[in-house]
Amino acid sequence: MKISRIASAAVLCVLSLAAALFLYGKNSEHVPTAASTVDGQETALKDRAQPSTTITLLDTTDSHGHIDPWDYSTGQPANLGLAKIATLIKAARAQAPDALLLDCGDTTEGTPFAYYFARKDTAKPNPEVVAFNAMNYDAMAVGNHEFNFGLDEMWKAKSESHFPWLAANVKQAYTSGIPYIRPYVIKNVGGVRVGIVGFVTPGIPRWEIPKHYEGYEFEPIMEAAKTVIPEVRKQVDLLVVIMHSGIDRNPDTGTAPNRPDVENAAWELAEAQPGIDVIFFGHTHRELPEKIVNGVLLSQPKNWGISLARADVRMSKDEAGAWHVKSKHSQTIPVTPDVAADPEITKLMEPYQTEVLKYLDTPIATSAKTLSGEYARYQDEPLLDLIHKVQLEAGHADVSMATMFYPGVQVPSGPVTVREAMSIYVYENMLYTVEMTGAQLKDALEHAASFFPGWPLPADQAVRLPGYNADSAQGVSYVIDLTQPVGQRIRDLTFHGAPLSADHKLRVAINNYRYTGGGGYSVYQGLPIVYRSEDEISELLVDYLARTKTVPVTAEGNWKIEPPEALAAIEKAADEESKRPANQ
Repeated sequence: MKISRIASAAVLCVLSLAAALFLYGKNSEHVPTAASTVDGQETALKDRAQPSTTITLLDTTDSHGHIDPWDYSTGQPANLGLAKIATLIKAARAQAPDALLLDCGDTTEGTPFAYYFARKDTAKPNPEVVAFNAMNYDAMAVGNHEFNFGLDEMWKAKSESHFPWLAANVKQAYTSGIPYIRPYVIKNVGGVRVGIVGFVTPGIPRWEIPKHYEGYEFEPIMEAAKTVIPEVRKQVDLLVVIMHSGIDRNPDTGTAPNRPDVENAAWELAEAQPGIDVIFFGHTHRELPEKIVNGVLLSQPKNWGISLARADVRMSKDEAGAWHVKSKHSQTIPVTPDVAADPEITKLMEPYQTEVLKYLDTPIATSAKTLSGEYARYQDEPLLDLIHKVQLEAGHADVSMATMFYPGVQVPSGPVTVREAMSIYVYENMLYTVEMTGAQLKDALEHAASFFPGWPLPADQAVRLPGYNADSAQGVSYVIDLTQPVGQRIRDLTFHGAPLSADHKLRVAINNYRYTGGGGYSVYQGLPIVYRSEDEISELLVDYLARTKTVPVTAEGNWKIEPPEALAAIEKAADEESKRPANQ
């Protein structure tokens, strides 16, 4: 009986060993190349015995206050948002319960929803952070727009976060507490040490009001990486970068730009800095499901909660007990109309959403006819002139420089609500009035005109549409002549009906983004500031309409593009672009 039990135990041990080898063989990705020889068979058995695991990483970026699937400009449902992303995340976690959830920043700003709870009702917890906490994020890279509402609001949101905010290229006066931004965090996932390093684009001082980043300095990402990546690498088995910085080139060709782009350094980081396994990146509002650069896996999900990035990294342990990356793959998972909003996130957001929609639906003025911003970047239009009127009045200025940030804005005939007013000016810029000369104003106008294509176009060249950097002016009259070379396109420039002299002193209203050189407007940098607003330009516009009760429906007609056929070609290209499917 004793012998029988010993024999049975021996059989069980053999069967257990065989089962273990079979299971490890299923999980291993090693394919022996000499299995027909004895040595090859031994190698195959050794590889099968090596433990392996898969680390799943999920990532979002640039959600910009889009939580519910809702378009705050139109007041209609939209196929986007973190509530829908939460559904995709739950599906991924059902397959990979230990998946890490990361974000690449620009979370707390970007919609009237986000603005309302950063400026109007600050008593409630930050709704974007509430959603992130409920979704169990593991880390977030700081984005440049996190600084938009100032340090108090940023620190409030950070204090409410159940996850670390990361940026390794920030030099800071703060060494602890809420103001301190950590460079990295290390997570243990099933015995695998995963290092997560954050970076933020260093361009913040070019765009932001200095008091909004007081105590923080922003180092070029490549410089900071030389120190932090080796420091983290020696502590971890898998090193992941989350960065609010895009790629500076065409991902298909990989051709480097003519000049270094320190704002978007993801490609350069992968190419030049050893020790990185995976990079998730954002900032540029594009999408890149998968790209391998110098052995580094790169992926970027679409902004506004339009897609979720997922990377699966296969790890195996060697005989010495060290983990190594065997393979890695990434993809982006789109939010489709069939993806339902997660009920938990929807319920959490319900009181926030109810309060915001009530505010946005408040009538404040009337319009005698329907107005659009569709062509406001190419010709003088009433809605752009409304921005100019607000800036001229509030800034006590002679001239206003502005652009139509959101050409898709529509103002209906009849009652106009806060919603439509906030859609006319969608960014949280502050108003500055600077003192400059006629020559400097002409330089600014020439820079704005440089964004338009020359005329006539070469036969094989498509029309290049100007973006939101092509400012126009009110308070002066002028012509943009596209038959002339860049730098010589502004003609017939007059002020109060007379030619503007080069040394004439003017008070010019601009936004803080332009003052710091945003959009290449270096002419404004360092000019004397004679006025700064306490409120954002969007808020000044809402107040203006609430006070005047009327939306102007005719344009001043103080500037135009010539020749007419050039303007016609630009408008045709704009019509064609507007017909393209959304999010392309």
